[in-house]
Amino acid sequence: MHRTIASASRKSWRCAALAVVAMFFVTLPADTTKAQPPPVNIVVAQAPVSAPVVTPGAVDSRSPSNNSLIYGPALPADLPVLTTPVAPSPAAVGFQIPKRPQEARAAKAYVVFETHCARCHQTGMTERPLPSGGITNILNVDTLMRDPVLVRPGLPDASKLYDVMATRHAPLDVYPQTPVTREPRPEEIQAVREWIADLGLGVQACHARAPLTTETIEALVAEAQALERDGASDLRFISLAQLYNACATPDEMVAFRQALTKVLNGVSWSPEPVALTPLDPGESLFVIRLADLGWVAADWETLLRSAPQWLNPPLPPDIIAKAGTSTPIVPGDWLTAAVSDTPLYYALLRLPPTLTELARLNGVDVDQNIRTGSARRAATRTSAVTRGNRLSERHPGSLGGFWLIYDFATSSDEQDLFAYPLGPKRTPSVRTPFKPDQVRAMFPLPNGFFATALFDAAGTRIERAIPGVETSYSGDDITSVEPGTTAGARCFSCHVEGIIGVKDVFRGYAEAPTARIASDIKAAALPLFSSDSEMSLLVGGDNERYRNAMLAAGIEPSLRINGEELTNALANRYRGAKAFDGALAETGLARDAFLAMLTTVQGPVAPLARRLQHGALQRTELNHLFAAIKGIDQPGIPTPTGGFLRDEKSEIGLSMWLDKPRPVKDDLVDIKIETDTDCFLTVVSVNDEGQATVLFPNDFEPDNQLEARKAVAIPGLNAPYQLRLKASSAETLLARCTVAPDPPSGIEHDFERQKFTVLGNWENFIRDTIETEADLRANPQKVVQAQTARAEAQRRRSTGRQRANDAPQMRLPERVLRDGRAVLVIGGG
Repeated sequence: MHRTIASASRKSWRCAALAVVAMFFVTLPADTTKAQPPPVNIVVAQAPVSAPVVTPGAVDSRSPSNNSLIYGPALPADLPVLTTPVAPSPAAVGFQIPKRPQEARAAKAYVVFETHCARCHQTGMTERPLPSGGITNILNVDTLMRDPVLVRPGLPDASKLYDVMATRHAPLDVYPQTPVTREPRPEEIQAVREWIADLGLGVQACHARAPLTTETIEALVAEAQALERDGASDLRFISLAQLYNACATPDEMVAFRQALTKVLNGVSWSPEPVALTPLDPGESLFVIRLADLGWVAADWETLLRSAPQWLNPPLPPDIIAKAGTSTPIVPGDWLTAAVSDTPLYYALLRLPPTLTELARLNGVDVDQNIRTGSARRAATRTSAVTRGNRLSERHPGSLGGFWLIYDFATSSDEQDLFAYPLGPKRTPSVRTPFKPDQVRAMFPLPNGFFATALFDAAGTRIERAIPGVETSYSGDDITSVEPGTTAGARCFSCHVEGIIGVKDVFRGYAEAPTARIASDIKAAALPLFSSDSEMSLLVGGDNERYRNAMLAAGIEPSLRINGEELTNALANRYRGAKAFDGALAETGLARDAFLAMLTTVQGPVAPLARRLQHGALQRTELNHLFAAIKGIDQPGIPTPTGGFLRDEKSEIGLSMWLDKPRPVKDDLVDIKIETDTDCFLTVVSVNDEGQATVLFPNDFEPDNQLEARKAVAIPGLNAPYQLRLKASSAETLLARCTVAPDPPSGIEHDFERQKFTVLGNWENFIRDTIETEADLRANPQKVVQAQTARAEAQRRRSTGRQRANDAPQMRLPERVLRDGRAVLVIGGG
């Protein structure tokens, strides 16, 4: 940004104007007693007014099917919960971790991700059962660079992938603990920054492909209804147009169709697998018959009751009349997310409320099978899923194996299966049964697909895993968050190809001469524990039926979408954050029309509209914005409940926008900031020449503490300076709000000398700051030395209004920062 002085001499003004060309002129009062810094710049995302036009629905010319679609096992081979002994398909055998790219900067970034990130975020390499944080293929840099939520080409400061490393929010298993030698080195963080900075906007561009319009969809639906004639009321339609129009590749569209097929067959009591019928060559609109799924019209209405109100698109009256429902078309990504999770998952399957009733529905008497020894068990001491030992139990059922998994939070006392192998109920012959915390059921449907359910220790159905039972999927046990597994598709994240076999260790323990177990208990327990060969045959038979059912429905069992199981991958396309183009595709509007709509949004949701133009919104925020645009009353704006990699709120929600949605040259503009948490704000401007200045706080507005939910403007109402748009250059605005009052690392304000703190070359500043922070963490004793030197410098500069010991004390940065960040890029053609 550029600052000029209203009453300064012409010579002084000219010198300041020549110092730097920036997007804004900052007009200051006539007082020139303090040295004026060079022009300042600020941070962030590409504004729609200057963003390149991307044709909705176009596909990347590279069509990297080998990048986004991955075949092969999604879990470590030794995962101790149930692994199919069935011979892997050729596709599974051919699975490979993405190779290091040839391009130099991409190769350096790959090595950083491989060293510090793959153990949590790379399918096939994770230390936990599943990749965490919604990133399942971190080594596929070609896919990463096309994700607008993670990467902003050319703008590392606006890229989540870089930001979480630079601010030490990740890796989660490093920063909450020592040693510091495990954390990314400054040069590694810099390598990721340079890779993103070197990316051109074209990496996220789509090449020409005609979008699937609302008119086309309506015509296809009308044609299908006409062909069905009297049966039109049984037809329902599922659209993936929002993904097709948002540049999904042809291979991705094929995989999405298989995901839809899988999730619908997973809630069907039909005797045969059902294959979806596409109505268009791009496989983005499908028709189903309710009767084929074993559904009735009431089941569809149950589904619709879970839909957000804004989801209902206007349709011609004749289509609605023939369908017999107000909403015969739903988005496939939303449907997958809704149907594959509880409570809707339970409702559509009509599952009974108790384990006993569910077993009876499958022709199983659990107690009788245990008494007669027809149940088969396998126990493991250490589970990758739960905190204690674990027991897998198979019962012969009318449709195939009825599997129960007994979960324990500990392996002590009556939760120790190797001391108490009998149970789970007390009987005349079992005086002290084992005591599980919960039970998981996995059972076959008539069509051959598997279904799942969760029950508490008493056998009452529950929607999600009981807290304290499952191990954490990211971070350490103290600081990380419970996964909170629910029944449905989340179970199939692990059970991709069916039951996962486990090698029993109880029989070997009990038969050893050193076993500390009573002879009568051993004699009663051993008949229930099968040999490895018997268990392999049982698991293999159940999974073979499941595999055949998927193949009959047109599903490749080992197919993955970017390393992720099909249904979860499609559901996460809906659940995940959306950048502008992804949100645009969901509306079905033209770009200009959607921009105009966002421009006119007023009231409490206006910050959401502005943020979407420059960045991304979480799904709850986007739903709220869409509802407001459609005039639907909603409760208060939701507060995001999760950080980037966590299920708990670990980041401050920070919004930044301009008071004029689409300002033009010479407009006076205000920067608007709002936060969801009390915090201390710093705003930095970076101009098109890479020179950085702190805009806020400044000498005129030194108090930078913000109150939650109370928007502030920069400049403030009575501030003696202004921001004026100069459209010939671009400016990046970087906002950071933290609970600590100290300024961000590397920034030291001296308002006695500068009204606005000048940081100089931004790239040099960032590099130096990261290196300094790393040095301080590795050598804490240097903090004291730096504090002393800083206090002495403050004393020498003091004019009498401020004593040296009044200056804020320098502190070692926290290992996990509690902050919020926002980036805004304005102007520049």
